[in-house]
Amino acid sequence: MRRAALFAAIPAAVFVFALIARPASLGMKLKNSVEVYTQALSTGDAQEARSAMSPEMARGLSVEFLSRLSGTDVPSDFRFDGMDDNGFRMAGVTGDGGSRIVWFSTGENGILVTKDTAVDNILGSAVMLCRENAVLNPNGCCPVSGRPYEYDDQTGTVICPEGHLGDGLAIRSDDCALRRDSVAAELSEFLAAGYPYPENLEEMYTLSDGEYGRRGGYRCPDNGYKYYELRDGAIYCPFHEESSAAVVTQ
Repeated sequence: MRRAALFAAIPAAVFVFALIARPASLGMKLKNSVEVYTQALSTGDAQEARSAMSPEMARGLSVEFLSRLSGTDVPSDFRFDGMDDNGFRMAGVTGDGGSRIVWFSTGENGILVTKDTAVDNILGSAVMLCRENAVLNPNGCCPVSGRPYEYDDQTGTVICPEGHLGDGLAIRSDDCALRRDSVAAELSEFLAAGYPYPENLEEMYTLSDGEYGRRGGYRCPDNGYKYYELRDGAIYCPFHEESSAAVVTQ
């Protein structure tokens, strides 16, 4: 069985050697392509990097968004790492010991990037960035793709063409105002019960052993990433940048 496995591995080894050994081979072209692409991103030339991407990948990424990768650590040496559904893998190790993989496709349009783990990492913040931008600029564009929003002024709903806002984001702060008012009222009850003024809203829960407040504090109903804050006796929402009426203080 060991002998059979050895013979089975020979064609794969021959393929890899043929892929990377010759100066004009596909392997060398992939190596050159990944170096040019990653250096372009690292040095801030996001336009050149975007032009090296496949149309499917570039469609959802604006030059401004890709500029976030300026200064990214680039592996000193990329090596061919096989193939999968995304194409040919080129892998390298960064200076901090992390890994980076860039995938390529080949065809009539040449060698193009189809996926990049560094891009995937910053795409993790796409939903949050889009939600925050939609509130501030509902008639603007998605900060990730650069494509314009669809905004219904009658309902106050913003739709992102890339789907970052799901079925749409209602940017009017009516629901948030109602929740802020209820939190302000609860803070008034908390103080009236004789508790000291809390440093933050979470402290209402801890100081009262759960009788008042909520464990962890209160989130904005329109953006679960944002928590209400106490500012000058008022309940402040950092997402809408609005405050409720001042509460009663001791």
